[in-house]
Amino acid sequence: MNTSTTAPVVAGWDASPEAQLALQRAHERALEHGLPLQVLIARGDIGRASRWADEWSRGLAEEWSELARKQLAELGRPDLVPEVREGTPAEVLVEETRTASCVVVGAGGHGPIFGRLLGSVSQHLTRHAAGPVLVVRSGGVDAGPVVAGVDGSSTSLRALVFALREGEVRGVPVEVLYVPPRLAGWAYLEGATSTELAHELEADEARVRAQVAQVLAAHRGVRASVRTPSGSAAHELARASEAASLVVIGSRGAGGFAGLLLGSVANSVLHRSHCPVAVIH
Repeated sequence: MNTSTTAPVVAGWDASPEAQLALQRAHERALEHGLPLQVLIARGDIGRASRWADEWSRGLAEEWSELARKQLAELGRPDLVPEVREGTPAEVLVEETRTASCVVVGAGGHGPIFGRLLGSVSQHLTRHAAGPVLVVRSGGVDAGPVVAGVDGSSTSLRALVFALREGEVRGVPVEVLYVPPRLAGWAYLEGATSTELAHELEADEARVRAQVAQVLAAHRGVRASVRTPSGSAAHELARASEAASLVVIGSRGAGGFAGLLLGSVANSVLHRSHCPVAVIH
């Protein structure tokens, strides 16, 4: 991720209704953080097949560009020109995460040639991005809290910092959701007794709580609360998303006892969330 104060917010555009939501949110985010906005269109790779395919994809990209400029004008950005790139959406947007402050995409898009933005493209993007990816969908509560899922992993702690900054600029509270590992359901590990395992899990929970407290102490100006429900992280995050304005998660979890926000969980939240989701690397 580029931490420069001038790194742009990048919106992936394919003229779909979902892309319109993404552009709206990218525009708002750029204003909130005082950053430039960039709109990218990926032509795909079908143009390599023939001259006809090249002309067709070029014409479609131009059509999409005009539609984007229309929405940009409505947003008060009449001079902003979308940039058309060669390549598939996945490769173009993943590369952009290396220099952008955040890449914003819709939860679905046109396909199959240009790729759906929830499916192969968003899966690839959220797994291989070098920086934050915001997957936008309709739903959620605009004035609702920002929900951060933590498990003690480095990516989840970065997600917590991202969530606190979002809460600050949006003027909404942050709800930290931590689902501690429980003894029930755990098999004995290499001869460990249930007492030894319980102590291990308790120590891990204390470590995560201390890490969260340290991060929160560095952002005292943000209203924040910590909730530790039972159940699965994916289920609890999806349920919390119903009343949230944003859910923020790490792309990978800690593994071992604390491995609650693994790739499978992040993937589940992306599909089940009722509000936009930011995935942090």
